[in-house]
Amino acid sequence: MKEKLQHTPEGLFALMRRHPYLLTILLCGLLLPFGLADRANITAGSCIYLGVVLGAVSVTAIFLFNLGKNRSEKLLLSGIMLACITASMLTIGFVKNKAFAIAIIALIAAAAAVMFIRFNYKISDTLIIAVLIALGIAIRFVYVLYTGVVDRQHDVGDFTANIGHAGYIKYWYENGLKLPDFDVRSYWQYYHPPFHHMTMAVLLKLLTMLGVSFNKASEATQMLPMLYSSLTMIVSYKIFRMVRLKGNPLIAATAIICFHPTFIIFGGSFNNDMLLMLFMMSAIMWGLRWYREPTFGNIIPLAFCIGLGMMTKLSGWMVAPAVAFVFLVILIKYIKKPLKYIGQYALFGVICVPLGVWWQVRNLIKFKIPLTYVPDLGTNSVMYSGNMPLVQRLFSFGNGQLDFVYGSITLVGAPYNEYNPTLGLFKTAMFDECANSINDVHFSQIHITGPILFWISVVLFLICFGCFIVSMIRKSEYINGVERFYFVLLFGVILVSYYMFCIAYPLSCTFNIRYAMPLIPLCVMGLAMVLQRSESSQKAISTWLRRGIYALSAAFCCMSYLVYTQVAVTM
Repeated sequence: MKEKLQHTPEGLFALMRRHPYLLTILLCGLLLPFGLADRANITAGSCIYLGVVLGAVSVTAIFLFNLGKNRSEKLLLSGIMLACITASMLTIGFVKNKAFAIAIIALIAAAAAVMFIRFNYKISDTLIIAVLIALGIAIRFVYVLYTGVVDRQHDVGDFTANIGHAGYIKYWYENGLKLPDFDVRSYWQYYHPPFHHMTMAVLLKLLTMLGVSFNKASEATQMLPMLYSSLTMIVSYKIFRMVRLKGNPLIAATAIICFHPTFIIFGGSFNNDMLLMLFMMSAIMWGLRWYREPTFGNIIPLAFCIGLGMMTKLSGWMVAPAVAFVFLVILIKYIKKPLKYIGQYALFGVICVPLGVWWQVRNLIKFKIPLTYVPDLGTNSVMYSGNMPLVQRLFSFGNGQLDFVYGSITLVGAPYNEYNPTLGLFKTAMFDECANSINDVHFSQIHITGPILFWISVVLFLICFGCFIVSMIRKSEYINGVERFYFVLLFGVILVSYYMFCIAYPLSCTFNIRYAMPLIPLCVMGLAMVLQRSESSQKAISTWLRRGIYALSAAFCCMSYLVYTQVAVTM
């Protein structure tokens, strides 16, 4: 038997480490034409295009990164890859549920890639994480393919009307940079800051200028939220690396983010939540970088992330208190030489403040709209629960609330209207809540797998929450006390803001994870930090607890991929 190579294809992995954002943007861009096809009737031309792209990328990677011992092996490997891709595209072309077929093929391809490298190279953490991110992008792409403009959306309206997020996007598509000359409260959802809707309108305009029909182009704009969700995986991974995670804890944390249903769902949503999440996570990352190296080069991206986050959705402000805390710490630390840092803070304010509040200030001056305006559906809404005692709303977990594990609103066939904000977090994190929501009322095929995914997630994230608290209380060799308080402040502000919002607007649609999405990677980070600390323990109980948590994490990821593949079956 020939001796196996004992090295990894470092060229490929080095490229992925150096340019993960550009590679993700390129991949989503290459998938864009495939996404132009109607989700229920993917054309033969789309399959041919996807096959050509995958074939070209595969053969290029084989020769560019020397995957193979000699030229003959490279040619053989290229032939095998092209044959597999051709068979896959033919399968997609002939199978009715094409999105389902893509999900299965992606899973098989990932397993084959791991097996190939396992027998020819050394398996590394980087390889495993690269495969996880690739599969994360695949399941997001599958979700986009079977999710249309009006499917499982929040306040989207449609592109034929002038209301909702779709109408708001259409406004910018038709009017360019012309600001509304009317009170934005008069059109549903137009009160939002416009950055997300502008970027969607730019893509829509570009596609229609290239000759794509408006209807197909509007469907394809979902690829932008998919890109935002894909980039969020990478930003989360980089934060995990910044807190010195490595090995199995890093892999487990990254896997949970890659397959978490929240980021799959909002990767196919037309509203502004996923872009906000990307900016908030990026701000968290740059805030930590700036604290460790307080330079102009780090504070400028931080300012843009917070400013553009607030220009996407005003709740982007929730990162600001933690950032202000590290600003104060550094100023006190270098109080004898403050001018350097005062200059940085001034530049931060010059960039961040105008970006973050110009829309609200303009509307306040021009139309007397309050700076923190949020439309109130009122007490007559069928979703209103403010007439129930506050104690019951916050602390009641009985009365059949857990018999229906999906986002519960009677408007979409649920047995009752959600009134507990905590249960709302857990349920919507897995299945969301909206018209045609993901539940076994609309998708009978998840009657068994849906509840299994939910209960696994409940156990896993209760453990994550506990681990976050433990990791922030205990001293660590990886992050210091200031950095721990930075994360605690982030977590506390987001969680308290969520509950205050739920109390102020006691409606079922308010109790949604989309108002607190950064809590997910923060909790997962806490879990991984505890796991990593326990790696040094030789106690049998620690070993079995670690194994149990790894098994639970793996089960969560597998069930999430399965459920969101199953949903494609009915299309």
